[in-house]
Amino acid sequence: MALRYRIARAVMCGGLCALAAGAHAAHAPILGPIHGGTVVTVPGVGLSPPAAVNGFNPLLISSAFDQQAAGLLYQPLVWVTRRFHINKTLSIARRITVSPGHRVFTVTLWRHWRWSDGAPVTTADVAYTYHMIQRLGPQFANYGVGGIPTDVALFRVLGPYRLRITLKSPVNPRWFILNGLALLTPLPEAAWRHVSITGLYDHLADPHFFSVVDGPFRLVSFVAGRYVTFGPNHRFTGPDKPYLHRLVMRFLHDPESIFFGLKTGKIQIADLPHKLFPGRRALRGFRERTVGPVWGFNYLGFDYANPRIAFVRDARVRMAMMHAIRQRLLIRVQYYGQGVRDYGPIPPRPPTYLSPMARRLERTGAYDPRLARQLLRAAGWHRGTGGIREKDGRRLAFTTLLPPGQIRGPTLIKDMLAKVGIDMRLREKPFNEIVAMTQGPDATKWDAIYLAWGLSVYPSARNIFGCGGANNFYHYCSHRMDALLDAIPTASGKGAIYRYEDYFIKTQPLLVLPGQRHVIEARDDIHGLKRAYSSMGGFEPQYLWVARRDR
Repeated sequence: MALRYRIARAVMCGGLCALAAGAHAAHAPILGPIHGGTVVTVPGVGLSPPAAVNGFNPLLISSAFDQQAAGLLYQPLVWVTRRFHINKTLSIARRITVSPGHRVFTVTLWRHWRWSDGAPVTTADVAYTYHMIQRLGPQFANYGVGGIPTDVALFRVLGPYRLRITLKSPVNPRWFILNGLALLTPLPEAAWRHVSITGLYDHLADPHFFSVVDGPFRLVSFVAGRYVTFGPNHRFTGPDKPYLHRLVMRFLHDPESIFFGLKTGKIQIADLPHKLFPGRRALRGFRERTVGPVWGFNYLGFDYANPRIAFVRDARVRMAMMHAIRQRLLIRVQYYGQGVRDYGPIPPRPPTYLSPMARRLERTGAYDPRLARQLLRAAGWHRGTGGIREKDGRRLAFTTLLPPGQIRGPTLIKDMLAKVGIDMRLREKPFNEIVAMTQGPDATKWDAIYLAWGLSVYPSARNIFGCGGANNFYHYCSHRMDALLDAIPTASGKGAIYRYEDYFIKTQPLLVLPGQRHVIEARDDIHGLKRAYSSMGGFEPQYLWVARRDR
């Protein structure tokens, strides 16, 4: 699971103050944001059920939890807002100019950004990131996304604050800026340049190694499997300095621990676990905020390289599963009504890139178990023992791995699939174990996974669904899909994205499931939630502050 890009916010201070005043009308007045205080939370709030943080190096991490933590330490070259615009105030890049032929991109940096050791952030730091991506190759989780470095003909530093990137062929500038340049988060070249790749892995979670930062927070301590602590970067040169004295992420996993942590005060902010919605009234002194769905998709994914489940290579079987799943019921039972239907690789909220077919399908739904049975019969699968379909002596059955605490939805899906003759078995595993079992070219001994995936801002997804893509852990390969994906970076307008999106919906390489809204519970003396947690999964805790009513 990965959500690579920051989604910033558009809420102004007036909204923040109104929220505070309204929430505490019956108490002593809240005078405004103040500095100090500690907030204890868990990784992935507003994004996903939590899991542990395992590393902080943006070059070497892939999970959303690691990226959320690393995002507090390093300021991006290009800061993309929730409306897919660039916020120049929060970006390291001051200006981006594009040549008439859409091949040459010249980037000028602001001069005021500083590392925490006082050195300026320069093009040497951007170049370090770019050249390390080259050296890492596919070890870099987003290798090839936005054409970095695969489409680059020349990367040239013109001076401390100007650089030029020449591409091999013309591209859609919006695609390259939002997906390619957004990957080049400057990293501290002076501090890291003598460290080998092996050394970078050795220090993946070493607080001393991450002592030079340019983001709003610094890493204070990390205890594997237990917690990570952040403090404010007192030399942060950005516009929004943190109010908090300390931010702690505790690595809790199961819903009961999270709920108990909220109730006893051990954590102050967390997603309310869906299975414990009925008990929310037991949480006194908390406020709620609903966010999402995030810019990504929930899915049931298959290992196409596993011969045990060769039946998933038949699109009729995958389409049958799609028509067997009643998403509206899933939303009602699994998410207590907090979700939206989704069938394609591009999220429906906001609908910026949603094709007419996808919009229509979201409105009408795809639930049709009769059609599902027809498709399975046409594919040669007929009812066998216990109602489960069989073909050539093999049962239509597979095992799905899922993270802890998410059994409710998959159990419902299991029942829905059983009604059309498919046997889906469930096996809970820790998130880290699922990642270890399913990622990598040799990881072919699994059947299916139940997870979520984040998207690049311009949702081209060549790395996920293209043959041999860096994040194509499913070993899915379709030359038709490749051709559609290859057209997106160069096409103007949205026609190429629509054609890819519609082909995906008609073939379902992965079974896309409903998008989830998250209900965040926060202690009522903690403010700034609206800016700290965006509706698309961004986390900016520099806007959080703790009230003191007795001052």
